Amino acid sequence: MGPRNQILIYAFSLLFWALPAAAQVEFEGLHASMAGDVNTGYSGGFGNQGGSDHGLGIGGSGTLAGSYYNPNFLSFSAQPYYNWSQANSDGVSIFDTGGYSGNVSIFGGSHFPGSISFNQVWDSTGTFGIPGVTGLTTKDSSRGFSIGWSELVPGLPSLSVSYARGSASGSVLGSDAETKVTTNSFGIQSGYRLAGWTLGAAFSHVISDSNSTGLLGTAEVGTNSTSTGYGFNVGHSLPLHGGFGLGFTRTEYSDTFGGSTGAASNGTTDNAFANLNFLLWRFPISATATYTDNLYGSFEDYLLANGGTAVQADLSPESRSLLVNVSTVYHLMPHVFVTAFLGHTEMYIGEQSFGGTQFGATVNFNLGKRFKGLTATLGINDNVSEYNNTGTALVANVNYYRNIGRWNFLATYNYNQFVQTMLPMYQISNMNYSAQIRRQFGEGLSVSVGGGGGRTAFPSVSGDTSQAESVSGGLSWRLCRCQVSGNYSQSTGTSVLTATGLVAVPGPVVSNNLVVYKAQSHGFSFSISPLRAMSISTSYNESTGNTLGLVSSNALFSNNENALISGQLTYNYRKLNFSASVLQFQQGISSSGTLPSMVTSYYFTVSRWFKLF
Repeated sequence: MGPRNQILIYAFSLLFWALPAAAQVEFEGLHASMAGDVNTGYSGGFGNQGGSDHGLGIGGSGTLAGSYYNPNFLSFSAQPYYNWSQANSDGVSIFDTGGYSGNVSIFGGSHFPGSISFNQVWDSTGTFGIPGVTGLTTKDSSRGFSIGWSELVPGLPSLSVSYARGSASGSVLGSDAETKVTTNSFGIQSGYRLAGWTLGAAFSHVISDSNSTGLLGTAEVGTNSTSTGYGFNVGHSLPLHGGFGLGFTRTEYSDTFGGSTGAASNGTTDNAFANLNFLLWRFPISATATYTDNLYGSFEDYLLANGGTAVQADLSPESRSLLVNVSTVYHLMPHVFVTAFLGHTEMYIGEQSFGGTQFGATVNFNLGKRFKGLTATLGINDNVSEYNNTGTALVANVNYYRNIGRWNFLATYNYNQFVQTMLPMYQISNMNYSAQIRRQFGEGLSVSVGGGGGRTAFPSVSGDTSQAESVSGGLSWRLCRCQVSGNYSQSTGTSVLTATGLVAVPGPVVSNNLVVYKAQSHGFSFSISPLRAMSISTSYNESTGNTLGLVSSNALFSNNENALISGQLTYNYRKLNFSASVLQFQQGISSSGTLPSMVTSYYFTVSRWFKLF
């Protein structure tokens, strides 16, 4: 037994057994309550990478909350848990996790409130994400701490200061892949109202360090990012029910990519923006203008925030842009309104300049009078450059919801063609759709079938696309108190490899971590309650996938498999809870060079809910 487990067991012993005596002691000004569950039982397991083990154990979870003198003066809460699989995912967990979380608030009812929060989790079950399907299973641990304080004195500028530190580590089962991420952030915000003006200012400093080895067979990938930003904004009301605002932000960034990449990117990005809105007769007018002096720097910040990697330094020439947009809305008739917009972009990249104008309109219909439950938005816009017409774009959104007798229908459809993004460097086309049909029969029998999918593409770059489809169905019968469901999903596309999984490319960019993926997953579940206080459930989930990436200019192929079978029985008798579970897990990654991970575990526990005070 490791030192960490011994500490937790001692803590739980004191928490659950010593406190009943302490609860009888009165402390002036202290108000507290405590409740939780304590369990004991027998568990065992065996696998191909850790031998077998079994034995008796103790665990539980609890909540301690209270205040001192007055909740507005000092309040606190703490939630520890140990050897508590149910804390992970409804009882289907591969590991017996442990951890704690807490929060302390001080001077909450004053003009100087502050707070402290903390948390730690050991051996939790996580997921290495794959877009559109069930991902690979991971074993994770994390820790977090944050502290904040504010000054909120009437008549004076407000001030808020915060600091947060977080760290996380994980490993992908069935491989030697490991990830570590550490983030430190510090921020200051201030606001003030003076003679009708709204003033604001902010400062932030963020340091992020991540390191990954062996993800899907790739070599070491490390990223160290530092970002310092500050800015201000002002605003004031105007006649005609209007107002305007101005603002400026500066971001200094430095991104270093270690491991096998050795790339770096750094620079400064200045952004200025303005907005104006007013009511001209029946037309609400909204106008915005944004200027960026480092377009590539803004784009890299956007990519990093969405899980991507920065563009190489030699692909980052001098660049700046100006975007101006004007829009309005008009209610043409009841249940019908029209939105019109006009936007113009000026870009300067390297030694070349580009200009473009986009304009169009959309019409929103509420067809409830003739077609109950149907709403639609149809639109068209055109893109004109300084040289020629670059194409017409289509926009369509349709939603339908209707109950007809015992039938329930729900459907959505969304289509955007050649839509320009906020950063005027590329256009994107996407389509998403979903539908569900549900039917109620006699004696509480209900059947549902649904499905959906989506596709994203970049017209200017072929290949950087992603798509996913899924179907599901379920049946529930109140007479036997049982439910059965099944699901199937598949996805393909180009993604960026990150420490937490594959992320569909947020833009058509050059990256050292592009991975082409193709995956599918399916599963089913069944549950029944033969007695009012008894529940029996079982589930099966399996996913398979292929990935293809580049490592040192060499193509690397990986075949990944994951399967989990589980069964659980629970029975509640007054404050006692009886639970039994068995699961079998298997996961393998062909490119890892290690044996697949296979685990079979089982347990039987008896737990009791209590309220100490």
